[in-house]
Amino acid sequence: MAERARAKKKTAKGKGKVPSRGTVAVLPKRTKGKPGPGHNSGLHAVPDEVIGRHLDTLKAKKKALDKVVNDYKEDLDQARGVYRSARKLAKKEGVNLKAFDILSELESDDMGHVQVNYADVARYQKITDSPLLQLEMFSGMLAPEPKVDVALQGQEAGKEGVSPDANPHKPGSDEFQIWFENWQIGQGQIAERMRPH
Repeated sequence: MAERARAKKKTAKGKGKVPSRGTVAVLPKRTKGKPGPGHNSGLHAVPDEVIGRHLDTLKAKKKALDKVVNDYKEDLDQARGVYRSARKLAKKEGVNLKAFDILSELESDDMGHVQVNYADVARYQKITDSPLLQLEMFSGMLAPEPKVDVALQGQEAGKEGVSPDANPHKPGSDEFQIWFENWQIGQGQIAERMRPH
């Protein structure tokens, strides 16, 4: 009986099988590596003067950082306090602060974005038959025309063999000249493609 148990234990250990209940699995031994510089185990001996030098530097940098943060916080708290007082006084004397906040947000945004957003609001009012339509506050707002790459426009026209008389820009304008110059480039690309190599 004991010999059969020992045989099973030997088979499980030798062939990598899961040992049966009551059998202790033997794990492979880990190779112990020697910790290198910067290892925090404490096993690596770092000279005191090296540690001392870094600690002095870290303390000085931390102190400088804390000063900047504290100075910034004091200035920020002071500015917030002054702004809160100004808002309180303005509200007391009849200023609609919500309208002011909307104005501030709009002025901080790109004018093109504001124009597009308002034009979309006007469109959505009509689609949803919004009661705000009665205010007509967005009715005259139109989205700006998308910007045209005049140079690319002219070059594409030249490559497609379009007549230079089809220049859509005002004669004498910068756009007219840019379009025509790039139309010539497009024409040159046609000639280059047709040239035998």
